[in-house]
Amino acid sequence: MLRKVTKENISSIANESFRNYAQVFTNIEEDTLDTIHSFGLPLERRQDPDEKQERLATLEAKQAILRNNNKSVYVNQISSACEACKTGTGSYTSFISLNCHRDCYFCFNKNQDDYAFYLNHKKDVNEELSYLIDSGLELKHLALTGGEPLLFKEDTVNFFRLAQQITPNTFTRLYTAGDLLTETLLQQLKEAGLDEIRISIKMEDSLKRRQRVLEKIKLSKQYIPYVLVEMPVIPGTQEEMKELLVALDEIGIFGINLLEFCFPLVNAASFNDKGYRLKNPPYEIYYNYWYAGGLAVAESEALCLDLVEFALDQSLSLGVHYCSLENKFTGQIYQQNHDQAMDHTYHFSSKDYFYKTVKAFGKDREIVKEHLEAIGVPFTLDESLTLFNFR
Repeated sequence: MLRKVTKENISSIANESFRNYAQVFTNIEEDTLDTIHSFGLPLERRQDPDEKQERLATLEAKQAILRNNNKSVYVNQISSACEACKTGTGSYTSFISLNCHRDCYFCFNKNQDDYAFYLNHKKDVNEELSYLIDSGLELKHLALTGGEPLLFKEDTVNFFRLAQQITPNTFTRLYTAGDLLTETLLQQLKEAGLDEIRISIKMEDSLKRRQRVLEKIKLSKQYIPYVLVEMPVIPGTQEEMKELLVALDEIGIFGINLLEFCFPLVNAASFNDKGYRLKNPPYEIYYNYWYAGGLAVAESEALCLDLVEFALDQSLSLGVHYCSLENKFTGQIYQQNHDQAMDHTYHFSSKDYFYKTVKAFGKDREIVKEHLEAIGVPFTLDESLTLFNFR
């Protein structure tokens, strides 16, 4: 039924419009939370965002670098590939297979597209790379991950050898658990021009097994220019992680990427048995994110920030970089939005790469309209008195 707009009911119409519009976003949040609850791991008590901001301010005062809209924090140095990840421009990561000799309960590979197929089949990564270069793509950063790529040593070496031949100025990196590294293989990777190797350390491993991986890291430093450890930071491992940072600093590697620990939407029983809960709120902005890592686990971020501060207080020399789950989303958003043609009521944010608009209702419309006219910002007025948009 149409309602006549009069002076008497204009306020109630505006209020209703506002409530209806706001309800859209409330519904998105509620639907997302319902889906999250269905995975079987509960959310922690909702956290006060001011606590995190105070913590970040403390780190910044101690000379930590806050980047990518505070989603990434580091000290000393950071890999150029991590800097490029902010937008994803000129970066490409591939895998030979999703097969792995490890079976980590927190692995998110099962969320990858065609996971079952690539457990038993290999991609022709050399053909893929040749196609990209032939199509004119300027690659600044190129990576090979898995699964475990070193289950296919010859394919891995050939991939980097080809990259060296057809795109010699591209910065290359390899992700590996490190178990299968040998001196011979490292020599081959060096000759193939590998720039960076990222080795993971599993804190659930025995001390003896972790020590073996540290020996592989020492060996890698003799052959590969940039050696990093990249690993999720599991709540409750603070002392072990501090000891690890000191040990890595003594080895003299380039740095460590501290990843926010994530629940991969499967194995809820394992996470529940260990007493883990999900970070709350789970997202800054509710959106359809492609990254397959899952959902951030509560308390991992706080521990990562503790470790960044520990590195500062102990004057460690290696780079210590906290990479949040939110940090991994921004490349997708940038690639989706940066070159889109939008009308004047939308503004592309240089902070988080979303398009932004503001809607004003009721009595606020005229106040905001006068202000925007005064400063020359374009807007659209909806004469039905429901709303108007502006940058």
